[in-house]
Amino acid sequence: MPLIDLANTKIRIIGCSAVMAIGQVISNAIANPATQAAAGMMGSPIALGEVSILATIASGIAGNMAANDLGNRITQRLSKNPKILDNHDLIKAAGEAIAYILREVAKSDELIAIAETKKLPYPETPLSQLAENTPECWLDINTNTADLSRGLNIPEDQLNLIFCADAEEFDQLTGLTTADWASFVKEFAASKGESFDAEIVEFVAHKLYATFPKVYRKVLKQDAAKGGEKFAAMLLNLYQIALAELRDLGLRNGEILQKLEAVATGQQICQVMVKLSAIEIGIRYDLGQIKTLLERFVDTSAPRLPLPYDCETIIQDRTQDFTGRQFVFAAIANFLQNNRKGYFILEAEPGVGKSSILAKLVLLLNRRCVAHFNSQSQGLVRAEQFLENACLQLIDSYQLNYPQLPENATRDGNFLSRLLGEVSPKLGGKKLILVVDALDEVEISLQGRGSNVLYLPDALPDNVYFIVSKQPKTLPLPNHQVFDLMQYSAESWADVNLYIDKRTSNSASIQNWINSQNLQRDQFVAAVAQKSQHNFMYLRYVLNDIDSGKYSDVTLEDLPRELEGYYEKHWARMEMAVRDRELRRRKLKVIYLLTKTRKPVSCDLLAHFAEEDALDVQKVLDDWGQFLGRNSDNPPDYSINHASFQRFLHRKDVVQKAGVSLRDIETAISDNLWEDLYGDE
Repeated sequence: MPLIDLANTKIRIIGCSAVMAIGQVISNAIANPATQAAAGMMGSPIALGEVSILATIASGIAGNMAANDLGNRITQRLSKNPKILDNHDLIKAAGEAIAYILREVAKSDELIAIAETKKLPYPETPLSQLAENTPECWLDINTNTADLSRGLNIPEDQLNLIFCADAEEFDQLTGLTTADWASFVKEFAASKGESFDAEIVEFVAHKLYATFPKVYRKVLKQDAAKGGEKFAAMLLNLYQIALAELRDLGLRNGEILQKLEAVATGQQICQVMVKLSAIEIGIRYDLGQIKTLLERFVDTSAPRLPLPYDCETIIQDRTQDFTGRQFVFAAIANFLQNNRKGYFILEAEPGVGKSSILAKLVLLLNRRCVAHFNSQSQGLVRAEQFLENACLQLIDSYQLNYPQLPENATRDGNFLSRLLGEVSPKLGGKKLILVVDALDEVEISLQGRGSNVLYLPDALPDNVYFIVSKQPKTLPLPNHQVFDLMQYSAESWADVNLYIDKRTSNSASIQNWINSQNLQRDQFVAAVAQKSQHNFMYLRYVLNDIDSGKYSDVTLEDLPRELEGYYEKHWARMEMAVRDRELRRRKLKVIYLLTKTRKPVSCDLLAHFAEEDALDVQKVLDDWGQFLGRNSDNPPDYSINHASFQRFLHRKDVVQKAGVSLRDIETAISDNLWEDLYGDE
């Protein structure tokens, strides 16, 4: 295969990649309501019925052009456009997709089997090296000698798949032929001084043929989920070129044009590209469908597991106004489906919604799961508490023969492992799921040295799964699969917008606030979403303050930015710098005392310890109410409801500005109150 053919193949791959990306953006912009909402489009989606996207566009062209005619014209124009063929990021994206496939093929058992059958040297190492060199070598292939007259020659059925809003159908796209890919692999390897047996070349070519479009889409999706750091500008450029071509071909349909023209920013392009991976992460499902999907794994005819009251309280609080997150639940469902057992860890920064997601998961599983929510504010931070909770739920639910917990049941994880082994054979094809929140809040220093957090067992019996959450900090854990929520910024951005829009729809006060500032609703939603930085705790606080009238004197521009910005603004609005020094001292003393307790405490106990009148302390607690948790006791016990607020209060600059001494507060705790405030050590 002469080098000129290698150049021609590269041109065809680049051209196909451009058309695939453009076709998907156009199709989703027209057909997908969720994408339209994310992009801020107005109006209802076009009723497509059984008509393809390509045919819908063609019918909007002057002269009623046929769909396949339109597809061929678009691809021919685009494949010869130098602005596309010279686009460095487009070339790079295609190269990354090829490299990814080569890496996966190099590790495959089928490749090893071919080598063993034919008594060939193992091709894994040279193919892996080729994969590692592919991105750079791919960029170096000179296309100046390519023959642009040949075009892409994409068959009609392939064109319909390219212009398809259904990711599952798009995955059937093949692009180049197997022979094209075989020639490319052979010559590409030769250019790097490598050669492979014909059967191995054929095997690699088949994998490229079958998976390139899907992997290429994955490369774009992963970049979009990170905010489009590498490819959003490229996609937007391709899309604008395609729109210019469509107008030149005579597109006159106003509704179609309006929807296409509404996608005008890199952020909107990212929303579309995230949508293209719907089939992989389940974003196409609503929560009702997710619930049905998850219920398949558990016995819904069995009694619900007896969740402790503390768990029920947290679940009720954290699922209030719950919105979106289908992609996380779909990933959990995929994990349960594709693994015989194991640990799935949801990892994210504070306030992004880990606890809410796991609380909602318990509800989606119809409470047919073991649940435990670690919580500093509730004093639930010890391994013994988790072990007692989990073991009692298992014994009660599966009617295990233990009239009471053995004396050593909470000393380590041995008894829990024993119970899991007893339950596994009773599952009858279903799964035992244990949901455990906030591993990062556990007092691991109180455990035996070298143990996993909460004494989680290293080995699990079949059909036993832990779905747990933690902040991105190192903890001693068994082997596990991590789902990093922070890598899904585009999906989270869509959920944040949906949450704000939902809260706004349900609140006349928020709508009045928007109208009083002469704002458009989509303008308000976009601005608050940007200020939130995907933090749902921020959204809950700010929208509650607008709803209650606390922000009647605050403009959109002056709304705080990010969660710490909200804390700072609230700190100032609580009049921490008022001239009434006595009132200021009282407020500071009470709130800082609460940051030092390891379990909820009553108003009377705080008043006694602070040497303040109980009515004055209650007034302080009411003022700080939105940041405090209160249990159902009568009278209630109080605690700081989230570690992020406690960290804010202990921030050095905040402490200095407040003029308090945390050391003095600790020293002032008398011995007779130590047990009440701190719990047993």
